[in-house]
Amino acid sequence: REAISLAGKHLRRAVAKGSDAAARSGMALAAVYGGLAFSNVGVALVHALEYAVASFVPVSHGAGNGLLLPHVMRFNMPGRERDMVDIARLLGHGELEPAAAIDSVAALAAEIGIPQRLRDLGARQDMLAPMAEKTLAMTRILRVNPRQPTVGDLMAILQSAY
Repeated sequence: REAISLAGKHLRRAVAKGSDAAARSGMALAAVYGGLAFSNVGVALVHALEYAVASFVPVSHGAGNGLLLPHVMRFNMPGRERDMVDIARLLGHGELEPAAAIDSVAALAAEIGIPQRLRDLGARQDMLAPMAEKTLAMTRILRVNPRQPTVGDLMAILQSAY
């Protein structure tokens, strides 16, 4: 929760003005908190998808996750609406509807220059099915995701990100 809040407060400034020590410090702390969370609960679907995507196209892990995160959030939203409202609030979004979290994350990614579509990375339509199959094989990562995706679910996520 604190990592999300700190990123919402500092990420834009840290990217826009790398010399802003307060913004960089806020993001460093957000990264530490995020790392602590990952080490305790692991990573989930967005990371599994990104690993698969990065095996087909050149993209950094951060940019790939940033591109995919809104699409995975939309998939994970059923049954997690309260969590999504909380994320929207932590990111400083005034509207407290579940979809506001997705909108906030997508807007933040766009503002800091994260590629917005898989095709912007050089992905082709014929790569999506192998990406989905490769993702489904990452059972260790997928087991902590709130919803267990099928190949069809993964194809739909990848298509929406395409």
